[in-house]
Amino acid sequence: MQLIEIARSDDVKQDQVLAVKAGETPLLLTRVGGKACAVASKCPHLGLSMAKGKVVDGAITCPWHGSRFDVCTGANLDWCNAVVGMPIPGWTSRLLSMGKKPAPLPVFETTEENGKVFVRLPG
Repeated sequence: MQLIEIARSDDVKQDQVLAVKAGETPLLLTRVGGKACAVASKCPHLGLSMAKGKVVDGAITCPWHGSRFDVCTGANLDWCNAVVGMPIPGWTSRLLSMGKKPAPLPVFETTEENGKVFVRLPG
């Protein structure tokens, strides 16, 4: 596993999204309960960017289809319930999901040292 510096600790704010790259891997950083958390920047639904997603109570919402994920564990909390931020009726969420099952958001281990945030990448 490779340890890569990705941000200054001061740049990672509570409930705010910071888009960064670890090598060629695009990530999103935020802080939850004082801890820096890193997730993949693409939603597992259709691979669209979540850089404009909102973080509330430790969960990021995909700005495209409303899927929500825990930013520290990657757990899927809600799957495809909106279109570009507009809620849809429950019966249409199956159509919107296009047959894809709820999936977690990949997370990356972070550490902080000397005012810097590092992430571990596999391989």
